Parts: sequence; structure tokens; C-alpha cells
Amino acid sequence: MDVRIVDPSGSAPPTPRAATSPRAASLAGARIAVLDNGKPNAAHVVGQLGRHLAVRFGTQEPVRADKPNSSHPFAAEVLDRFRNFDAAIVGVGD
Repeated sequence: MDVRIVDPSGSAPPTPRAATSPRAASLAGARIAVLDNGKPNAAHVVGQLGRHLAVRFGTQEPVRADKPNSSHPFAAEVLDRFRNFDAAIVGVGD
């Protein structure tokens, strides 16, 4: 599947297509990162979804990281910690 990112303002030409990772055949045993972006309710949403994946699809217990402020990116150390995980859930909250 390809993803095409388009600037909704129409002021810039569309970006080239980016290829996405292939879909996993199974989530059994998958390593899932749960990233709370600091917005209200994000911790609850991503936490519940991570637990649901573990129970329903047999993923490993999700590993969580959070940041105190939604307007700043995750620290490089946090992202490096999850580099070899199979999937990440990032909460938007609100």
C-alpha cells in the first residue's frame, strides 16, 4: 500500500508517494510500543488498546513510554528504544 501526503492548503505540490511496511500475517508474539503523547485521555486510550491487542491477538505485553507535553517530540532515546518493535500505538487523546 502506498501513502500519499497532500498539503491541504494547495500551496505546495503533492509529495511523492511513500511505501508503507507490509502488513503482518499475525500479531501473535508481536512487540508493541504504546506511546502516550501527553494529551488528555491519551494514556487511557493507548493503554486500553495495547491491553486489548495482547488479550485478543496474543501480542507481547505492550511497553509504554510517555512525554509530559504534547507539543514536543519524543526524545531520541525513547524512539531508539522502540526502533525494533513490530508496531507502535501513538495516542492523540482529547
